[in-house]
Amino acid sequence: MKKLIIFLGIALTIGVILAPLKLIAWSEHPLLAYPVLSSIPDLTKRNPVEVQSLKAFLIKEEKGLAEFLMRYEEWAKTNLPNYAPLPQGLEFKHTGNQSDIVYRFLTALRLNPNIKLRLYLHLLPNQDINGKTVIPPSELTTLTDVSSLSHTNYVVINEGELVAPLQVLCTANDEPDYGFDLGLFEDNGTSHGKTYGFGVQPFGDPKLEYGSQAPFHMGFYHEAKLVYAFGPFLRKTYPEYRISLFKALAEYAFATGNDYWGWRFMGWGMHYLGDLSMPYHTAPLPGMSAARMIWINLKAIIGFPKSKNDAVQLVSNKHSVLEQYQWIAMREAYSNYDTNPLIEALRAETPITPYSNDFARTVVSQISVDRSRKVDKALKEFCPPLLVKDPSFEASKSKELDNLMDQINNYSGANGIEQLNALLTEMLRTYSMSLRSYYNAIVSKA
Repeated sequence: MKKLIIFLGIALTIGVILAPLKLIAWSEHPLLAYPVLSSIPDLTKRNPVEVQSLKAFLIKEEKGLAEFLMRYEEWAKTNLPNYAPLPQGLEFKHTGNQSDIVYRFLTALRLNPNIKLRLYLHLLPNQDINGKTVIPPSELTTLTDVSSLSHTNYVVINEGELVAPLQVLCTANDEPDYGFDLGLFEDNGTSHGKTYGFGVQPFGDPKLEYGSQAPFHMGFYHEAKLVYAFGPFLRKTYPEYRISLFKALAEYAFATGNDYWGWRFMGWGMHYLGDLSMPYHTAPLPGMSAARMIWINLKAIIGFPKSKNDAVQLVSNKHSVLEQYQWIAMREAYSNYDTNPLIEALRAETPITPYSNDFARTVVSQISVDRSRKVDKALKEFCPPLLVKDPSFEASKSKELDNLMDQINNYSGANGIEQLNALLTEMLRTYSMSLRSYYNAIVSKA
């Protein structure tokens, strides 16, 4: 009975707290990716590549991709811890049927088959439209709420047009947040979720439009054994699957002369890898010990749920604050791009850990977890208590979050901004290192 109570304590705490969290790690990934990637001379010197639709790529490579994805599946089953094998019948096969080829490919990759995958570019704050046709965000994502994309210009590119690899990479860095991983679990109410083999959604709120993507963008690899023992669902996270799959696809595309898709697949993989440099995507409850989790749940079990409910709200609020702070700081950084310290941190050539099969797990997420308590403490010290210490307040989409910088400046002054920027700089260096390592690993085989 004692072990059962402990099990319930840990499992309910983590499950409930993870459910309402915002599930985007870094807002608007191209803002971060461009300074990193534009400082790689090998990339900026590359010739433009010819734009190619996904359907054209698949028609050209159907036979080769069928064999390639079969080999990848065998590799994944051997090399990815806690991998959910591809169910029989979802394999991408060489059928010669062009009418359903995109659908067959997306379902073989176990992506949301409704994603839109337009040919377009994501423009940065300092880039002009230059007469190109603007695409509404609603034509790029499966989400109905496109408010987070409303500050960005997206422009059409056409098949056969020549574009710089850097532009393709930066644009692709944001795409996995446009619906790639929505509805993939059997309890998500989608036909594809019932066939993909991922089981029921392990955490996150399946009722929220964006909630089902959580296990693909979060990786909890460094919890105490006790936490895993009583919360085994924490192991059911899949960013390593996405990172390795898109790395392999990028290498295949380059090897077969389909460079546009080499860069686009690479950008998709970078997105998931970059997510793991965000502490709230690698530590389920930053700042809270396993003992604390058990204690607040024991109180909830005997009829005193306030501590647990408060913890839920506070973790969600701090996640929202950090994400919003990053987005505002990076948008502002583009107004003084050449001298901004955040841009400099992303552009700096820091030591790079060579990429390996367990790089996401043992390098990036480990650094992120090690930093998580420090990040949690800084948010509580330098941000207004209403935003990070008041469990009666919902920070997400509040007016206080909209003018977050003013809120922090009024509370902790220039020192607070300076300290938070210094901490953000540390996180961005890890982000930069991870993208560079991934890039080097892929282009070394091209």
